[in-house]
Amino acid sequence: MAGKMTGLTLSVAKDGKPVTDLEPYLGAYGHLVALRSGDLAYLHVHPEGNPGDGTTQPGPAISFMATAPTHGAYRLFLDFKHQGTVRTAAFTLHTTNRTNPAPTAQHEDDTSAEHH
Repeated sequence: MAGKMTGLTLSVAKDGKPVTDLEPYLGAYGHLVALRSGDLAYLHVHPEGNPGDGTTQPGPAISFMATAPTHGAYRLFLDFKHQGTVRTAAFTLHTTNRTNPAPTAQHEDDTSAEHH
């Protein structure tokens, strides 16, 4: 929901199986960038927890807390590292000013990156 801090959890899988051995990339198991449709407002979100903190697992889930400033469509890019390679997955997130329906994210294939 726009204007409200919201949890977003993305799960990484390879060939349909959860990836549990993500590697730190720039000090985290994932980085999330969001671009707002229309004006391309930019948001970079760091995940909850840190590698080596004793509680954050190396996948498959990567959790973020973020606030979408307005309703509309956002293009999200998740960067993560697995088996020595940094990969990017792209999603589209639609936010609303109402509490229902809940925001949804859909992954779309990007031929420039190999997805897990």
